[in-house]
Amino acid sequence: MKRSLLATVKIFYISVVLIFLIYLLAIFTSLSFNKTIHYSSVGLTVLAIILSGAFVSGDRQRCNYYSNPVNATKSIFYSWKILIFALPFYLVLLVDYLS
Repeated sequence: MKRSLLATVKIFYISVVLIFLIYLLAIFTSLSFNKTIHYSSVGLTVLAIILSGAFVSGDRQRCNYYSNPVNATKSIFYSWKILIFALPFYLVLLVDYLS
């Protein structure tokens, strides 16, 4: 349990560092920081939804789970990791929206 929490915190910190690097890149180039963060957060969210299997019907989800429960559990695990990675992107968008 503690190892999983440590991995989750690492993923969160890697995301924060990536946002900082995008910010530095936006300062030194003509890249739009807000658009980059927006497109990144949308892309990460869509990727997490695809991996979780939320785009398919309930019957198909049940069938996929019972045909291979280990693979279904891994895909849910990876989709949660991607959402944790996207959390700082959402926070930056929220701060930008509120300011």
